[in-house]
Amino acid sequence: MADDQGTLLMEVALRRVSERYAHAVDKGDGALLAAQFTADGTIVAPRGTFEGPEQIRGIPAMLRERYLKTFHAVLNQVVKPVEGGAEGETYCIARHYFRDPAGRYLCYEMTIRYQDRFARTAEGWRLARRELAVVATHTYEAQETPA
Repeated sequence: MADDQGTLLMEVALRRVSERYAHAVDKGDGALLAAQFTADGTIVAPRGTFEGPEQIRGIPAMLRERYLKTFHAVLNQVVKPVEGGAEGETYCIARHYFRDPAGRYLCYEMTIRYQDRFARTAEGWRLARRELAVVATHTYEAQETPA
């Protein structure tokens, strides 16, 4: 029973890291995003590899240069303990809103899977490595609403 409780607590903690990651990106909070990673944490994405807090901290600003806003929804997550931490896969829908040259309000949607490696630190669970695997993309016209 204690093992089951420990595993459940780990799963909840890792989910919270993933949710804070999504929230940080959507709010444009580079410091919060970087705080979800170990000191030598890495993100591998189609736009490049980002290593360490300074590079990771810059990701939200980079997204704001390209998009008006983003919306990341964390769906299911499957994790397991491994030596030195945990690893898992996190499903996500990432929506990126922008205006095209004709002024239409569009959404570039990505269906993605993150391949995650987590480490337990003195501050709690953190991402050591997050690799983004794109499953599909779709661009469509969206209705703009105030938010």
